[in-house]
Amino acid sequence: MSRMGFIRKEVGSPYVPEDAIEIPDPAEITRPAPSKPPMWVWVVLFIAAVVALMVMLYLSGARQLAGGSFFIFPVMLMSMVMMLRNRMGTNGKKDHGSAINQDRAVFMRELDEQRVKIHAAGRAQAAEISYHHPDPTNGSLGTLVGTGRMWERTPDARNFGHARLGLGITRLKTKLQPPTKVPPPEFRETVTTVAARDLLVALNVVHDVPRPVHLFDQMGWAFFAEPHLRPTLQGLLRALVCQVCVFHGPDDVKVAIISDDEASWDWAKWLPHTGDDELVDACGPMRLIFPDVAAFMERFANALVSRGPFQTRQEGGVQPDGWLLVVVDLPGADCSAILSEQGRLGVSVLEATGDENSVLANGTTAFFMDADEDGTINLLKAAGQEVY
Repeated sequence: MSRMGFIRKEVGSPYVPEDAIEIPDPAEITRPAPSKPPMWVWVVLFIAAVVALMVMLYLSGARQLAGGSFFIFPVMLMSMVMMLRNRMGTNGKKDHGSAINQDRAVFMRELDEQRVKIHAAGRAQAAEISYHHPDPTNGSLGTLVGTGRMWERTPDARNFGHARLGLGITRLKTKLQPPTKVPPPEFRETVTTVAARDLLVALNVVHDVPRPVHLFDQMGWAFFAEPHLRPTLQGLLRALVCQVCVFHGPDDVKVAIISDDEASWDWAKWLPHTGDDELVDACGPMRLIFPDVAAFMERFANALVSRGPFQTRQEGGVQPDGWLLVVVDLPGADCSAILSEQGRLGVSVLEATGDENSVLANGTTAFFMDADEDGTINLLKAAGQEVY
């Protein structure tokens, strides 16, 4: 079997900065001013005071305003003007309907400006995720073969062992700073408060972006589907295998396939990742494709025992002697010999056996496959939450 050499090249990737966007403070309804007598009451009181003054002056024998009494009328008139001015000033503009509408308009305009920035940040984040996890169904993976992106993920990479499983939602990387000055509940303006709340709830996540499964962060993953959906489930497993083989080199990750459907997996014999490192035949390295679990264990029993129990991949942790992805597309098979009770270090099992007693059949590592009438495939976590 002929081989073609390939040298890894370092390729840059898009970067999304973790900026922060501040949400403006909602409007506030001012505390209502205490009720006061109408203006005409003050006018009547002023006129009555003037008449009373004139009567008092007449009874006292004064027939004209002279001396200090000359200033009484100007002082009373000035007091009346100041009283009316203060009354007009306490009638706050915030309580007026037009002022409240103006505050709403200003707030909504500012909120729309922030919404544009949030949408731009969401699109940039979605583009960055799609760059690392392209659609495996539209031929995107084939365009990467032979380029600098092939086998770009090494064991020290942040996204080592990640493979796209479907579409879902993810948290927005850009931080949304909530309003800092929020009025008490009884003085919050309803329209602006609800608008700010809805924006924080709706735009804090990004919808319909690739969602990866971290293959080597768990001892394995179990997939359950009705018998008539087995071809669809095989397609899902093929997509995962192709992604692993495009982005991870055969010197880092080996792929073993266990299946009784030889026709569906015959293509995998051309992958360098399925080549045995020790055994060879007339065509070169023997292929890690087995008809049943017993044949796999005959080849890997000693190697699995020497690996030790499973440990989550983490910086500074125990590193295995190579990573192994085992795909078990064999209904009714028992994978307990591969998994053991504690798993195997550096081994991840993609189990499609339908075994409900498997150690992987739990709310963390099990998925149920369902097909809608329009052909959409849904993956549901065993705990009941739809995540993909």
